[in-house]
Amino acid sequence: MRLDRIYIDGFKNLKDVEADFDESRLTTVIIGQNGTGKSNLIEAITDVFRFVDMNRGEPRYRYQIDYRIGNHKVRLSNRDGKPTIAADDKLLTRAAFEREKAEFFPDLVFGYYSGGSRRLEKIFDSHQQRYYNSIKTNDNVEECRKASIERRLFYCRPIHGVFALLAFFAFPEQAVSELLRNKLGIVGFHSALAHFKEPWFAKGKRASKLSDASNLWGAKGPAGACARAIRDAAFHPLRLEGNAIEDYRDKQELEAQFACFLRNENALNRFAASYTNDQDMFAALEAADISDLFRDLYIWLLRVNNETGDVSFADLSDGERQLLMVLGLIRTSRGKRALFLLDEPDTHLNPLWQHSYLSLIREWTGIAGDADNCQIVLTSHNPLTIAALEREDVRVMFADDAGKVTVSPPYTHPKGMGFTATLTEIFGLPTSLDPETQRDVDNRNILARIDDRTEEQEKRLIEINDKLSRLGFMFEDREPLYQDFLRAMHDVRYASRPPLSPAQIQMRHVAMQELIQSLARKKNPEKTA
Repeated sequence: MRLDRIYIDGFKNLKDVEADFDESRLTTVIIGQNGTGKSNLIEAITDVFRFVDMNRGEPRYRYQIDYRIGNHKVRLSNRDGKPTIAADDKLLTRAAFEREKAEFFPDLVFGYYSGGSRRLEKIFDSHQQRYYNSIKTNDNVEECRKASIERRLFYCRPIHGVFALLAFFAFPEQAVSELLRNKLGIVGFHSALAHFKEPWFAKGKRASKLSDASNLWGAKGPAGACARAIRDAAFHPLRLEGNAIEDYRDKQELEAQFACFLRNENALNRFAASYTNDQDMFAALEAADISDLFRDLYIWLLRVNNETGDVSFADLSDGERQLLMVLGLIRTSRGKRALFLLDEPDTHLNPLWQHSYLSLIREWTGIAGDADNCQIVLTSHNPLTIAALEREDVRVMFADDAGKVTVSPPYTHPKGMGFTATLTEIFGLPTSLDPETQRDVDNRNILARIDDRTEEQEKRLIEINDKLSRLGFMFEDREPLYQDFLRAMHDVRYASRPPLSPAQIQMRHVAMQELIQSLARKKNPEKTA
């Protein structure tokens, strides 16, 4: 599954916007200033796939999405006024598309946003609701499996990190174990506590609900089977009552609860015996969650130099939990023809992880072997995330003064230039210095351009040079070539400039090269002849 070209016209600030992706690349990172529409582009792509899959809630904006899946080229479009689906340049009827959906449509469109807004998540609600309606009272294993396959849009939520980690511990792989140890200091599973709560479908009065807790309130389908498998593997499960407060504004209410403690790895393995792999186990845990059974699920970990089990998943840092959540969930989706749409997934990561984020995804998820079947599109504000990439892996979104949004690759490769240079050459910042220091550099350059400086100007230039030299800046105002360079520059002030567009960055680069070459020819006419 690979996106080729996106056209959106009329979705929020996206007016007549076209984005051309490189189909040969596994990953594409979208960067740009706040307000340019990076999140809007992710939402629009998701919304089109939602509509085409569900065939309801037709978008009110114009769209066209071209992508490759398997050996087919598919186009989803309404640019001619009505929604159409074409495969290999042939229009498909809706009935034909439904029959061949497995051939022409992604197995999974996966979404994640690191912030608190539900804008992106809401687009996935209809798929989750449809899936839940199919499994909530259904004990037919094959029908539930079919419903899971047909749930082609999936949104990542915080508790999914817990599910993914528990599933990994139950079905470990050496490469992932080594990465957990080396990157996070996690060496193993200690214990877990599944804290169930009475779901909306629990029947009877308080005493009846408490009594029925040991039977998980009659939960059916994969959710009920999962909860009972945990119960059967647990050490002395407990029925209890607890106060339920969903929101600080809510009044406390007693609810029936059921606590199941998996006290060691053997108990986890007894629970996992009900499943064939980590993907099946994750799906079962997630089914129990959307069926309103979990109050919470706690995992305690063994860490390097700390095997007491006192460290839980909740005790990990925001960055550690976010990394485990996204990477773990992508891993459980491996093997599928998938499009991963990740909105700022590197927000809480430390610089080392930001720099290696994409390689971590390839290393941990196992999707590198399925590279032709998958694509990862993510937005970022971080120069470290793109510092090791080539220009084909990056798209820059820019909004001009009139609000016109463009999406284009940078003029050069971020790889090899260093992350500070990506700030000016890729992100378009006029300088990588702090404003005060840049103003001093600007003032120094203005004074250095003057041939006959006054005594006051000379004194001021000496003061600025002395100040800058203490910060590590070297400048020799008697160097004639640099003097000529400053005189040829029409504007040497950078401290207060707005960010540049990709076209302006390239024009600046070309102009600098031409200027330097021209000055070099004047200084050494024989060498440049």
